[in-house]
Amino acid sequence: MQRILALVKLVIETVPMFILDPTYLLVFLIVFIMVYSQYKKIGAVEIRMFGLKRSSALKETFISLAYGLIGGMIATVLFIALGITLPGTGVILLWLVAILLALLHPRFLCFSYSAGIISLLNIIFGIPEFDIPSIMGLVAILHLVEAILIYLNGAKNPSPIYLKHETTGKIVGGFSLHRFWPVPFMAVIATIGFQSSLNGAVTMPDWWPLLAPEIAVKPEYVLLFTIWPVMAGLGYSDLALSSLPHQKANQTAFRLALYSICLLGLSILANRFSQLLIVPAIFAPVVHEFIIYQGLRRESKLEPLFTNSEGVMILDVYPNSPADQMGLKTGDLILSINGVDVSSPQDLSKEMDPWLIDPVLEVKNLLHDEEKRVINYRGKLPPLGIIPVPNEKQRVYIVLRDGYLVAWLKKWLHKRKE
Repeated sequence: MQRILALVKLVIETVPMFILDPTYLLVFLIVFIMVYSQYKKIGAVEIRMFGLKRSSALKETFISLAYGLIGGMIATVLFIALGITLPGTGVILLWLVAILLALLHPRFLCFSYSAGIISLLNIIFGIPEFDIPSIMGLVAILHLVEAILIYLNGAKNPSPIYLKHETTGKIVGGFSLHRFWPVPFMAVIATIGFQSSLNGAVTMPDWWPLLAPEIAVKPEYVLLFTIWPVMAGLGYSDLALSSLPHQKANQTAFRLALYSICLLGLSILANRFSQLLIVPAIFAPVVHEFIIYQGLRRESKLEPLFTNSEGVMILDVYPNSPADQMGLKTGDLILSINGVDVSSPQDLSKEMDPWLIDPVLEVKNLLHDEEKRVINYRGKLPPLGIIPVPNEKQRVYIVLRDGYLVAWLKKWLHKRKE
């Protein structure tokens, strides 16, 4: 217990560095602006596609920061408790390579890929200098934190979308899941100091740290471990076409958590047996890509959940609209209005033209096998305030874009053919 209290005291003493260090504040501001800009883009797409304004980008950024602080506390506990030690130069290199990879595709802005590439270069060519087990331990812990954040917050405010289904070729409804989290945390950094520096230090168990970089220490010096503030930005992007957003987020969180635990185990083994260094170096990017591939393949092969049916199926509801006040929700099927059956959004619009006063709607929910229910609304329609599932007359849909570099190469090749 004394050791735990001493560590807690040490962490509390390190907290002011989050506020007083100008470099850290600059990095925090950059990550905060990046997260804000992502939510701003998502909001612009929702407005352009559906005229849907859910909430402000600034509000979403602060909500994400709150969850990021929770993730940062979890990361801090894991880094200190397990003794995952970071070399400072390695983290900077990871960021640089990840930013370059993002030009190929936005999903490559992930340490799994940059750590894998740099590790393989180190194993094959001996450059750059890079402690593979420690960096892979960092990747594992951050992905475990990401899995927890996806489970807690990944399905928050999913964006309704229309997409062309890869297998059927039909325009279907679905949700795009986008969450981004600024994650401030404290990591263990290895340094070299004098023997006198040990005064007041916290004594850790013999097995600690699990992962420490190989640093040559002269006899008159000692290897010290200090706590240092680090800033990370985590993100989650996914599609939910054959399942509900919370179901998809939970599935992804489970797979990512399993991936993180396996990668951490391989990193610890590689730290003990140098001949195994190549295993986590290959595992990190290849298995991460496989998880993404399997998720996308599953969405393209399974039956879409949001397709045209007997009535008007609701994909999403506008906040504070009459539909919201009626309690209508995703998966509800509007069967009739004032006793007149409706089979398409066009039929529904026709029945509300020019307006209706105190309409009666017959509704059932296909996703939850509910009985039919009758809604007596006291007020005027339109607007109703729903985003319907697309039917065969839908011509506008979203096309997923490549990264900037890939898009430029495709455009250049197309010009060459002409």
